[in-house]
Amino acid sequence: MKTLIALLVFGMLASVALAGNITGTVMYDGDAPARPELTATKDQHCVDAVKGTKSEALVVSKGKGIKNVVIYARVRGGKVTLPEKNPVMDQKGCAYYPHVLAVPVGATVDLTSKDPVAHNVHSHAQKNKAINIQIPKPGIVYPHKIEKAEEIKFTCDIHAWMTGYIVAVPSNFYTVTGYKDAEGKEWLSSDAFEKSADTGSYTLENVPAGRARVVAWHEELGSANKTIEVPASGDIAVNFTSADFKKKAK
Repeated sequence: MKTLIALLVFGMLASVALAGNITGTVMYDGDAPARPELTATKDQHCVDAVKGTKSEALVVSKGKGIKNVVIYARVRGGKVTLPEKNPVMDQKGCAYYPHVLAVPVGATVDLTSKDPVAHNVHSHAQKNKAINIQIPKPGIVYPHKIEKAEEIKFTCDIHAWMTGYIVAVPSNFYTVTGYKDAEGKEWLSSDAFEKSADTGSYTLENVPAGRARVVAWHEELGSANKTIEVPASGDIAVNFTSADFKKKAK
């Protein structure tokens, strides 16, 4: 009987997935450069919408946190699963919204617009299909499947100041710093983030126990990575600073 109970308990434990959480911060060393103001040169709607806005290429908070850093964990043997609903890259106020969107490899992104002016969605992909399409009015949706891992820059040929990124990652465990408000519901504006005490905090939940590589990517700073052992339960802290990042050689 004792043997049977022991086997049952062992079986139950074996069926429970062992996983931990990766938490950390991404912070800027020293004084961050001032964000340059953007200027719209075409379409009155854009001129009005863009007036007073600043570049989102490098946004640092009062707490030294860095916004728009993609963080993901690469784990052995992990099969990427796709989201139930297509992620959305919108165009709102003559800007890509969100500025940086992270998705798993194989996901289909719905490209759309809320602006009452035409936009040209121009992908600068190197590994994926480099689309170049026009969205002439609000509400039109163009599904775009991303097959390979890549950081893809998007521009608008009509409105030269517009830039955004879709980052496809080979992982189910990913996030973007400064992404949402405190309740996790709404995109957090870059201006609001800049005024906050945010430390670029992030959490990757339920990462399988064992060796993993935590990768960080930012459009201006480049990329960084750290190899860790994820615990069978609880948290492990993995912090980055701007000094950890390196740009790709051109």
